[in-house]
Amino acid sequence: MIPKISIIVPNYNDASKLSDCIQSLLDLNYPKDKVEIIIVDNGSTDNSMQIIKAFPVKLLTEKDVKGSYAARNLGVKNATGEVLAFTDSDCIVDKQWLCNSIKYLAGEDVGGVAGEILGGEPNTLVEEYQLLTKALDQSKYFSHPYYPFAVTANVIYKKSVFDKIGLFETHWISGGDVDFAWRMQIHGKMKLIYATDCSVYHHHRTSPTGLYLQSKRHIYGACLLNAKYDNKFQTINELNNKLILYGKMFRRNVEKVILFSAFFLLRTKRVYFLYLSRVSALGYFKGLIQYRKDKHELFHHCSNV
Repeated sequence: MIPKISIIVPNYNDASKLSDCIQSLLDLNYPKDKVEIIIVDNGSTDNSMQIIKAFPVKLLTEKDVKGSYAARNLGVKNATGEVLAFTDSDCIVDKQWLCNSIKYLAGEDVGGVAGEILGGEPNTLVEEYQLLTKALDQSKYFSHPYYPFAVTANVIYKKSVFDKIGLFETHWISGGDVDFAWRMQIHGKMKLIYATDCSVYHHHRTSPTGLYLQSKRHIYGACLLNAKYDNKFQTINELNNKLILYGKMFRRNVEKVILFSAFFLLRTKRVYFLYLSRVSALGYFKGLIQYRKDKHELFHHCSNV
């Protein structure tokens, strides 16, 4: 029996890529009456809403909490499928994405399947840099020494997993997909499978600013995971060493130059890629600082309650 699948896609101000994403979902090689496409807008201020309404999909809006996991949770609550598939609004799915994934969910001890996240043809050097550094290479996540994990750009779970262990961490800005995968394995006692034939294509960040913000968010998520899982994601020494290293690399005046100067003087790809590695490192540094600041403020608030 072919299961009904609900595809859940969070969106925030991604109008430029949204149409291609939705069209790829509509073009999937899977029975149309067995597919439910749910787009959850998270308070977009661009023309995302008009774009979504032009397609035969279910539109939901998450206005109370800003964050992709809150949007995904709203999608989960409203989904009618036996299987829940997740991707992002800056992704294009392969036509066989759902057909190929279902076979891996046949085992009762399997809760989820994750596939490859491939980069599209790069139009900018920033995108080319991320392809070179294998950004979002899902295969490496399955060699993590604690438990394998998957990111929500390409992961498919049985609905029963959510019934058993609950939803994503609503207020996390990053790392919620790792947390969910680990909870499924630890508390749900179910396996996460990696499948090379379940692919999506991801539009990588196109600007240094986008790369910086992504790095900042990712390291913040790493800190949240460390706090919850006793430093199992990255050790405290690793994070502290990064903080010291990045602090030495970036002083206030250097930071301003990196973020706001036009880098037109750099003529070679190698030098520009070195610059992008510094931009990414700066994002990690600022994310670590932000997490420590937020943690201190929360502790101070709780101490005065």
